Amino acid sequence: MVPTNASVLRIEIRGPENTLRLRQVKVLGWRNGESIQLVGQPSAALAQQRNCEAETLRVFRLITSQVFGKLISGDTESTPDQEDKCLVLSPDADEKAKSDADLKEHMVGIIFSRSKLTNLQKQVCAHIVQAIRTEAMRVREEWEHALSSRENANARTPGNLPPTPSFNPQNLPAVILPEPEQAFDSYCFELLSMVLALSGSNVGRTYLAQQGTLLHDLFSLLHTASPRVQRQVVSLLRRVLPEVTPSRLASVLGVRALPPADISDIVHSAAGGGEHRQAAILDVFLGSIAKALCVQVKAKGGLNGSSGKGMTTVSLASALMSSSPRLDQHWWLCGTTPPQIAEVIMRLIKDMAAGHLSESWSRVTKNAIAEAVIALTKLEDEFRNPMQCLGTTQLWLALASLCVLDQDHVDRLSSGRWMSKDGQQKQMPICDNHDDGETFAIIHCNACGNLCADCDRFLHLHRRTRSHQRQVFKEEEEAIKVDLHEGCGRTKLFWLMALADSKTLKAMVEFRDRGTGGKTVSGGLTEACRFCGSRGNTELSAVGSICTDPECKEYAHTACMRTHACGHPCGGVKSESSCLPCLHGCGKDASGLKQDADDMCMICFTEALSAAPAIQLQCSHVFHLHCCRRVLENRWLGPRITFGFLLCPICKSKMSHSTLRELLAPIGALYDDVRRKALMRLEYEGLHQSEAIATPGARFHNDPAGYAMNRYAYYVCFKCQKAYFGGEARCDVEAAHGDDFDPSELICGACSDVSRAQMCPKHGTDFLEYKCRYCCSVAVFFCFGTTHFCNPCHDDFQRMTSIPKDELPHCPAGPKARQLEGTECPLHVVHPPTGEEFALGCGVCRNAHTF
Repeated sequence: MVPTNASVLRIEIRGPENTLRLRQVKVLGWRNGESIQLVGQPSAALAQQRNCEAETLRVFRLITSQVFGKLISGDTESTPDQEDKCLVLSPDADEKAKSDADLKEHMVGIIFSRSKLTNLQKQVCAHIVQAIRTEAMRVREEWEHALSSRENANARTPGNLPPTPSFNPQNLPAVILPEPEQAFDSYCFELLSMVLALSGSNVGRTYLAQQGTLLHDLFSLLHTASPRVQRQVVSLLRRVLPEVTPSRLASVLGVRALPPADISDIVHSAAGGGEHRQAAILDVFLGSIAKALCVQVKAKGGLNGSSGKGMTTVSLASALMSSSPRLDQHWWLCGTTPPQIAEVIMRLIKDMAAGHLSESWSRVTKNAIAEAVIALTKLEDEFRNPMQCLGTTQLWLALASLCVLDQDHVDRLSSGRWMSKDGQQKQMPICDNHDDGETFAIIHCNACGNLCADCDRFLHLHRRTRSHQRQVFKEEEEAIKVDLHEGCGRTKLFWLMALADSKTLKAMVEFRDRGTGGKTVSGGLTEACRFCGSRGNTELSAVGSICTDPECKEYAHTACMRTHACGHPCGGVKSESSCLPCLHGCGKDASGLKQDADDMCMICFTEALSAAPAIQLQCSHVFHLHCCRRVLENRWLGPRITFGFLLCPICKSKMSHSTLRELLAPIGALYDDVRRKALMRLEYEGLHQSEAIATPGARFHNDPAGYAMNRYAYYVCFKCQKAYFGGEARCDVEAAHGDDFDPSELICGACSDVSRAQMCPKHGTDFLEYKCRYCCSVAVFFCFGTTHFCNPCHDDFQRMTSIPKDELPHCPAGPKARQLEGTECPLHVVHPPTGEEFALGCGVCRNAHTF
């Protein structure tokens, strides 16, 4: 018996044999008062709960097998799309494959031959729905408790929070919650599996669509449950929503009204000007996307009125935590969403908008997305300050809406400028400085009259005219422009520009100069920096006004000094023979541009193209020069040579530009060398006419070089800087190196010739290879000056080097000292016992003899 206050336990074992060796002592538990504590075992209450859940599931299985009958193969409806199949299956399902298989046997193929459910079937379904409601309440309570616990850890007192389903996590920080263990969500997961199976039939979907409490619980689980449960919820909603009208779902969610059917009604509505707008029907989906976004925030003039570039990166969690919002109707904005779940929800919303669910849902979804974007124009002036705006739900829901934009939104939203409430075009003022009578004005100067943007800029460059008082037209201030550029949704307001990329879940919000945010513009301000837009400590240089920030000064050294005919400075670099077309869309040359000045650089995704000198590649896409240089200098990730970094991030064409010639030349030479060696090895192995190359429609059809470079792994020798063969690429994938490796250990066979292999008279030392000391694989690494390793053995080199030579497996030996079956060596050569260095010789000639 162990004392209750003991911290150290000494165990002394005596026996008749002094040579007896004790290999392991396992502590199973100890006595604590009247109870026995078990190591690694759940508490009694938790064990009882799990047993109860297991028994309940067993009863459900027995009942459903009797009520719904056995699965009859061939009678089932067509299964849902492949996406839903993948979502239903958990990645952890292998551990309980037998249980899941038994459940699917009874539930996945539930078939109803009648037009409606029997009373017994309805009672069973009602019990399942009630069990899901109980689970949703429990998960919600645990989620709220986790939020409040994190708040206490951050020394923010939340008070006594009632653990009830109606709890509102007001003023709680949105934090990343750890994924619950599978044991805690298995009950809820399998209950949803039953409902998902029930939704596979028409009568089942109709019945589920009538269960308002079930729909409410599903949306609760969408934000509070584990990722695998969230996947099932999305799959279930995809099946059930076509049977639910938008007005009924709005009633279930407590949404007061659906979005207006006409875009002009949304534009001219007066609602939504406060800190948080009324909840809309699509907000519960958009909130999940917003919680997965990483947002780069820029403010010209600095954040909080400070000078400098004013850049920071925020998430919804950090933004709402710092602003301490009141989320009475938006509790689901707390927490975070895994990117995979956000992607699934985006696909669902896009399908809803495309009419794949129903025509009514298509109309409501499109208008709800438009309403979320237009809500930005309704923000009051006090919330247009960067710090205040980041704490509003309007901004985050608008960013989420930009992730699901389509071309129809672009055409409809951007056409509402200067429109009256009855849909008639207002009379737009004409620029007084133009003689064409067609150029519209956006600003009124008390001395110069109505001016367009270009005239306003030129006429107020002089020191004497900078003091003119100017006022932006109210209609222009509230106008909104929506674009869809290279997959990124973007909206422009007079005081803000926001864009979001649905592929990377990255967004950017740029607050325009607050001195012009709809107020009177005074010319007393200093000239803004050409690159970052800040107005503090700027000075005039050959390329325009530049601030004292080191990055901006560095950009000025490489920026082009020319000015376009439109008056905008060239956004290119000084070494170009022809200037980059105006990024603002001016002139005929700009018609070939696929991006503009406000688009983000798709390499760094932190700054707009106008924020640094940029280049236009041969594919017509524009990127920052320093971003392209950094990509080419860093090259590939990990030890294996790959050339994906050479491709344009947008269209996947090869990068090519005159300013990158010095960096591209050695990479091109390396590419040619790897291509030559890979093709030669492919031909010697007799795979140059394999099915992967000869089959029409295959990935590498008529592309033997691509197939060879994808099949074989090559590495750069640290000594001679030449590419050498290191086995098949699949071995490198299994090793999963990433960037955690020592480049000095990558030595080719010629530079690591510890056994003095003979030089091939035909190929020299270019294809000299060594065998891994610990298995029958081609070596990639050369360590300690004595030892060759393949990838897997190198990852486990500490264990491999500690194994005695007589305990190593004999040929054939697999990676990590694993004994293979059979007698034939994978290398097809006779070599010394495992544990000794051995030169395989010329790899090409060896394979020629083998094959």
